[in-house]
Amino acid sequence: MHFKTFLNGVLVGVLLGVLFAPDSGEETRKKLSRRAQGIKDSYDDLADDVASTYRKAKNKANEFVSRTKNKFNNMQDETESMYDA
Repeated sequence: MHFKTFLNGVLVGVLLGVLFAPDSGEETRKKLSRRAQGIKDSYDDLADDVASTYRKAKNKANEFVSRTKNKFNNMQDETESMYDA
């Protein structure tokens, strides 16, 4: 919900900027294009950061599960050997 409100605010800001821009149409389009590219680059960087964080968290979770399984199996083996003796 907040992201949608943010995007609406960005859209209104861009439209007002275009309406009150002192530059020619061509120059305004170039500026908008540069700003849009900057936003896209920022979004791409954010997406890369999120993907990297996700991969790291997933790897840590998998390592934790693996260690926990090993500990459980070791405890199970020890318990079985106590009853076998």
